[in-house]
Amino acid sequence: MLGRTHMGIGAVGAVAATPLILHSQWEPIRQLLDSHSNTIPYVVVSQVVLVGASMVGALIPDLEQSDSLMARKIEVVLGLPVLFIMAALIVLMHQQASLTAWGLVLLLTILFGAFGAAKNTTRILGLGVITAGLLYLGWHKQIPVQATVLLVAWTIGAMFAKHRTFTHSLIGLILFAAGVNLCNHLFNTLHIGMVGPGLIVGYTLHLVADAVAGGVPLLWPWGRRFGIRWVHTGGIVDSIIGGVAFLGFVVLAVV
Repeated sequence: MLGRTHMGIGAVGAVAATPLILHSQWEPIRQLLDSHSNTIPYVVVSQVVLVGASMVGALIPDLEQSDSLMARKIEVVLGLPVLFIMAALIVLMHQQASLTAWGLVLLLTILFGAFGAAKNTTRILGLGVITAGLLYLGWHKQIPVQATVLLVAWTIGAMFAKHRTFTHSLIGLILFAAGVNLCNHLFNTLHIGMVGPGLIVGYTLHLVADAVAGGVPLLWPWGRRFGIRWVHTGGIVDSIIGGVAFLGFVVLAVV
């Protein structure tokens, strides 16, 4: 399914899962607006974080796809610094005959422009940066060693996996969910404790959604896909599901 459809499903799914995760009913925004309190109730903040994390989590399995919505976001984040570096190197080349500058510009040009490899290269570099960040947090004991191992294994798998393979399997889901769950103390310290559950809900709903859009290889590396092809990615049914999901979220969230 399209990225926006996954996001819509993640949003409405987070609302539906609120009683199980927060052990309380969803508090509609309308009630918040009617309240005369000068502070935002903690439960509302938790709900917003849960929905936001679920929408992000609903895009994460497609990080192994170079043209997915989440991969394009990574391209933008990494692409701008690369363009800045190339511009600086070009200026350096005009100021002095630097073989190093020429070599770096040539390398960056090949990596990010030649032969249409820019998208996949940038995606891999983005996942590499995430991996480095996880290793840094693990080394400085900001997250448990077990979480570091699990999440690094997931990111490395996502770097080189084909579309709808590793990240769309039970192995991928378990590695990701277990690693994120072990980071809950960090999220709680930052007062965003619902990030972990939200990411897991969104990731799980992504697999459920793709199960009706061609199936997913739950038992990867066994290649058999489980599911049906009721929805064609990018088709009218896909767009309708995304629209209905977002509409449902607005109705549930506000009313």
